[in-house]
Amino acid sequence: MDDYPFKREMNPRNIILDLMGVSHPNPMEAAHLNEISVIFNVPVNNLRVALTRLVAKGMLDNTQRGVYRLSAKAIVRNEFTRRWKSPQYSSQQWDGSWIACHLSKGTNRSLRTKSINALNWFGFKPGLDGMWVRPNNLLQSVPDLLSQLRNLGLEASAQVFSLNDVEPILAQSWQTLWATDELDKCYGQLNKKLLNSFKQLQNPKTKTTLLETCLLGSEAIHYLATDPQLPNEIRPSQHYEQLRTTMLEYDQIGRKIWLQELPTLGVLT
Repeated sequence: MDDYPFKREMNPRNIILDLMGVSHPNPMEAAHLNEISVIFNVPVNNLRVALTRLVAKGMLDNTQRGVYRLSAKAIVRNEFTRRWKSPQYSSQQWDGSWIACHLSKGTNRSLRTKSINALNWFGFKPGLDGMWVRPNNLLQSVPDLLSQLRNLGLEASAQVFSLNDVEPILAQSWQTLWATDELDKCYGQLNKKLLNSFKQLQNPKTKTTLLETCLLGSEAIHYLATDPQLPNEIRPSQHYEQLRTTMLEYDQIGRKIWLQELPTLGVLT
């Protein structure tokens, strides 16, 4: 997962990964890229280039000529980004302590970017020079968290540890690192979009319906998967929970629509 960007864009790469994530474990035939191109208004050559690059990066397996399926690496990535669906994906009551990750100086830019992306997935923010922090309210133990961060691309020299006695003034400043008002506003707007989109889903399937469910659903999933899971002392969770509840239903309907359409897009069943 070390090559999966933190910022989400609906580009040819992500279009293919999203569609194959829905179709998994069934493979997809490249001969039907034209149909995908029409739905997403993306040049078919761009999709072909994306396929080639995904195979080169180990995200897709080319099992036979013109037939592709998610690789083991991509399956792990797909499961991780859908962790928000699990009832076990939540936080616990915060005792006021923190988790910190120290990134050593001198690391090359590529490794540092991968490390920062990994830390972003778990809601870390830069607290001091070279040290990233977050509230210690995750269900994972520090060793388990470090293991997951490593899988996401955290550099080998990075150290993760808990901080129990942080100076009150410093701890108070850390609580303001997250743009919680902006995040909650975004969640509210996205939740409203999903609720409005439900009306569109009741109509007969169209290109617009397919495109909307994929684009809007992908946006919501990305926000849910990257939510920092902050304690109520820093940000109450009602906006997150509202979005999650709405998206659980929307995801179920959207996946059903796409599963009906996928055979026409070259998915082998």
